[in-house]
Amino acid sequence: MKRLASLPLFQNIKSTKIVPGGGLSRLPGPDIKKYTAALERSWQKLALLGLYALGLFLGAKTAGTASSGWQARLLELLRAQRLGRADLSPFGSAMGYFGTDFLFLLAAFLLGLCAAGLPFLLLLPVLRGMGVGVVSGWLYMTCGLPGVGYSVLVLCPAAVVSVLVMLTYCKESMLMSGDMLLVLNNKQDKMESSLRLYITRYLVLLLVSVLAAALDALCFAAFSGIFEI
Repeated sequence: MKRLASLPLFQNIKSTKIVPGGGLSRLPGPDIKKYTAALERSWQKLALLGLYALGLFLGAKTAGTASSGWQARLLELLRAQRLGRADLSPFGSAMGYFGTDFLFLLAAFLLGLCAAGLPFLLLLPVLRGMGVGVVSGWLYMTCGLPGVGYSVLVLCPAAVVSVLVMLTYCKESMLMSGDMLLVLNNKQDKMESSLRLYITRYLVLLLVSVLAAALDALCFAAFSGIFEI
């Protein structure tokens, strides 16, 4: 029996534990708690990411169902924007991208200072996702594989950074909006420290948005000339 107990099969059985709910797990209990705690902390970001994905889907569907006339018009706009950016300096190109990011960031900042800002904050990821989805969908519909390559190499790198920044500042604004609601209901008195922390975090996120704009200008300069769109 001792020899049987020392076999790997029996060792695996011994290391398998029953977890609450009747399931089996090879993971020790504390690690499972860590994962569930991390999920609880990140549920707002996951929900916002889901809303952004919904916006991407809606944007791509809009591009797919649009008439050929609308597709041709957007393609003309994209070509004009691409040619216009080619004449700009890297700084000017980056500032154009940063302007869009800044408008969303400013909107989220102001909505966070409003007790009724939560429903509008949930709309921001959807709108941003729709914009990216429409452009990417139209590029694929009108240009095929070159359009996909342009999206992946030119549009996506900075867009990924911008989305991560958006998930963070929307979450911060949701929490701040909740604090404002508590103040209105006389359930929270001191807001100075929360407001200072809120502004500090937004300043950091603003800096990351500048880096995203620089990345966009770099990707445009490096890869936009490869594709004929």
